[in-house]
Amino acid sequence: MSQSKVKKFEIKQFFRILLIVILFILVTTASTLGFLINKGKRSAIGENEIQIIDEIPEGYQIDSETGEDAYFVYHNGKKYKYNDKVTTILFAGIDKHSDEHIEGVYGTGGQADTILVMSLNTETGKYRLFAVSRDTMAQVNVFDKTGDYKGTKEQQICLSYAYFDGGVQSVENLKRSVSRLFFGMPVNAYAAIDLDAIPILNDQVGGVTVTVPEDLSARDPSLTLGTTLTLDGKQAETFVRARDVKGDENQNNLRMERQKVYLTSFIKQTLQKTKEKKTFPLQMYKSISDYLETDIDVSMLTYYTSIFLKSGFSSEDNMVKVPGTTVAGEKYAEYYTDTDAFFDMILNIYYTEVE
Repeated sequence: MSQSKVKKFEIKQFFRILLIVILFILVTTASTLGFLINKGKRSAIGENEIQIIDEIPEGYQIDSETGEDAYFVYHNGKKYKYNDKVTTILFAGIDKHSDEHIEGVYGTGGQADTILVMSLNTETGKYRLFAVSRDTMAQVNVFDKTGDYKGTKEQQICLSYAYFDGGVQSVENLKRSVSRLFFGMPVNAYAAIDLDAIPILNDQVGGVTVTVPEDLSARDPSLTLGTTLTLDGKQAETFVRARDVKGDENQNNLRMERQKVYLTSFIKQTLQKTKEKKTFPLQMYKSISDYLETDIDVSMLTYYTSIFLKSGFSSEDNMVKVPGTTVAGEKYAEYYTDTDAFFDMILNIYYTEVE
């Protein structure tokens, strides 16, 4: 592919995952609120059963006690019980704009270039929003072009989406890889958004104001280091997608930091718009519905909304990167998770110490 095509199609689609995050803050009408919250609560948690896997750090033991619907971790003489009230929501930004993508054809589904995973305690409202590098090396289910399963392979997690046709099956395959990465935690809901929604979302909030954290003037003269400006749709694409594919292995890490800057500002500006017009999030949803693949229905959305209305929402304080290290692979950058550090984070979020 030529360099111009790479630049055109490398748009990295943080915006695609933003809509559902913002919709969590929507205030629904009083007449249906109670019913939707109760129904959504049942749907949001669903079959919240952990899949026990072997790849946990040395010194930990994880199992299920006979006759109990509970899972436990044992470490340093302490016992931790799995909290099935914590629900996991996957947000993915999908890049389908490539020469390889053919709508409806297996094996050409595109790539999950932006991956966010929200771990939400439905009782306390506390949450952690994990940014997962697209370069994360993970166990991926591999399929041929007819859809036949060919086993698993360690490769970049972004590729797990590509093995189907870009629809529900692609998302399901991404969910499998994410669940494995998160030590068997179930993924209860998802939203995958196509990159074409980027300028629509940005411009509907009147542009997003950011302070540029690194020099991007080679891409856009206005995006110089330290400059504060309100991005239009085209500038926003550049701000969150820019990555030197011929640069070093840390290019995606730099981009993820910019995406966090953008997300924090986007949410603040959308909240202000929503205060001025309560139906604003619905307006946004309608504008990009053709670019959205999700299993989050109205009742689930209302339930999530009720939680955040009580507890608040601050991506700046609660968004973290899955810990790990980037190395230069044979062809592409490879991100290897720090298993010990990440499992400690999972233990603190998904488990509760018991006597």
